[in-house]
Amino acid sequence: MKRRLKILFVIIQLTFCFSYAQSKSKLEIKDNWYYLNGEKFFIKAIGYEIGARPGQHPYSGVRADDLDLMKFDLNEIRKGGYNTIRTWSQFTEPQLKLVQASGLKLIMGIDINPDKDYGDPNYVQECDEKVLKVMSYAKKYDCIITYLIINEPQTDHIHAVTGSAFVSLMKNLTAIIHKEHPGIPVTISANAMISDYMNENIFDVFAYNCYDHGEAQTATMGFKDYIKGLCDLNGLDKPFICTEFGYSVSEKGYGRYGGNMLTQQSDGLIANYRDLIDAGAVGMCPFYYADGWWKGGDQNYHNPEQPEEWFGFWGYSDLNDKYGSPRPVWFAMRDYMKALIISPKNKEIYTSTKIPLELFTDKDVRKVTVKLNDKVLYSKNITREGYFADQLSIDPNGIEDMELAFEFYDKGNRLLKTESIMILASNKPFELPKLTIEVTPENDLNSGKIAGIKTKIETKENFKILDDLKVSYNTHLGWEVGPQTTVSIKDQLDKKVIKAENYFDIPDNCWVVNASAGVSVQYGKFIFKIHDQQIIFRGDWAKEVGRK
Repeated sequence: MKRRLKILFVIIQLTFCFSYAQSKSKLEIKDNWYYLNGEKFFIKAIGYEIGARPGQHPYSGVRADDLDLMKFDLNEIRKGGYNTIRTWSQFTEPQLKLVQASGLKLIMGIDINPDKDYGDPNYVQECDEKVLKVMSYAKKYDCIITYLIINEPQTDHIHAVTGSAFVSLMKNLTAIIHKEHPGIPVTISANAMISDYMNENIFDVFAYNCYDHGEAQTATMGFKDYIKGLCDLNGLDKPFICTEFGYSVSEKGYGRYGGNMLTQQSDGLIANYRDLIDAGAVGMCPFYYADGWWKGGDQNYHNPEQPEEWFGFWGYSDLNDKYGSPRPVWFAMRDYMKALIISPKNKEIYTSTKIPLELFTDKDVRKVTVKLNDKVLYSKNITREGYFADQLSIDPNGIEDMELAFEFYDKGNRLLKTESIMILASNKPFELPKLTIEVTPENDLNSGKIAGIKTKIETKENFKILDDLKVSYNTHLGWEVGPQTTVSIKDQLDKKVIKAENYFDIPDNCWVVNASAGVSVQYGKFIFKIHDQQIIFRGDWAKEVGRK
């Protein structure tokens, strides 16, 4: 009997070791994508904090591992269609073991304090020691696919401690991680609205927290083009992941920051997901799994007027509710992520009769059909989950707006999901309306107290200017984005060239500005933005951290 037990124990050990070896994944970054085991991998993540339930504060005192609750959460996250979680601080080794066993991947934050002096030798040493301590165990786990080494550093603070100190610390921490955990990319989670000036090419991938609050560049350029513009400014030569986006359902809010209905949260998340894919994102981390009661200052009270406490896809009924329950957005996102259309992109212009077709589908999807004007343009069976690539053939009549209706079916030919992709197609290049701005001061904010933005719109026949011109002067003062204005151009719509000029005060403590302008244009059912932006610095303080 003892001999049989020993043999059984050895078999179990060998089976575990084989299973672990099989789970080992090879991560590569190439062609602006993440590749796992040689195949393109789309990161379907969700922001996740442990120790943030009612009555808890994840960053105060000693945080418990909460492994039983974490196991419940990870199981629900997998069932929700996600393949990755994103954190703001490092997991302990027992927590990492749990993530590894779950099959989920991890974008792991390391809680480097963004408010400290990046040039202080004592703080630099403290950061080095923290990262080395995390690496001592984290490097053993291939569930980690990216490290985020700081979250939302502020413009004013970087100016105060110097851009060179910031870059030096980031490069130093990146080098430590590269040495200790080779092959795993390192980046930061910058806030798009306040870090648009930052050159992220010092990192392995581009990563931004992106919120569609209808202000500054979101107002002038639209959410998709505003985020795509960040990738354009960085050079489009690395993968881009969105590390936060979301809608709060607090009772009160302003703009789109809080005060949203549950249906608005669901619809907003899906619209953002679509825009971010169209902007070029290869990974999404919506904000976030569960409400954080602690964010308003009292973890025992769920403040209905604090938007930061109500972004969760799961909510909790009271202080004793440990497990919570999903909101409608949870189910909406689960169904939407069953089939992601990477190409063709919505609101994109194509000047070829062949359009790349790229999809990421889950195990339930067995067929895709694409219709144009109610006729089947394309239909094909899908044999496995993951990445799918082919081509669509189109035959546009001159310049043509095309609404492509995608339908996805399961093995029983039951409809799982539909989605409409609107493109503007032509079999040859054509000219679009154009908007450009001329900004003064042009090169240095020290050159004046008043800023001017001259806007020039060059119209084109059959392209209709749809609304008023929007102009923004984003001054990067903390979370304040600065002034913006709306200019009526109705009396100039018959002109070939439409001009406008606006003026703004330049605050003395403003270190960088993003000046932008934009307007919506329509061709048939195809609606898009034409826009322009310009970044201006004060002096040369940002020569190390900013774009040249």
